[in-house]
Amino acid sequence: MATAKKHVPSEYDDPFLFCRSFGHTWRLGERESEGTVLVRFVLLCEVCKARRIDVINRRNGLAINRRYEYQDGYQASRGEGLKRVTYRVELIRRLDP
Repeated sequence: MATAKKHVPSEYDDPFLFCRSFGHTWRLGERESEGTVLVRFVLLCEVCKARRIDVINRRNGLAINRRYEYQDGYQASRGEGLKRVTYRVELIRRLDP
């Protein structure tokens, strides 16, 4: 059973809160040709373990498709609409003595 989506920053685990505050820390994972024109790159976030899959045209470098795969508990509820600053305030609160 999937974990319920979060509603407020205080409900997020530290790695998820960090990525929501500052963005992901991507490193290159797998790379695979998809035919003669396209290349699929998988990028992995070193902090929250999210995966970003980009399909890129090898001739012109344009991204054809991009999708993300997240760990349970990362995604916010639909329509949450919180900005990065809201997550940063929670992160600072956790780090303050």
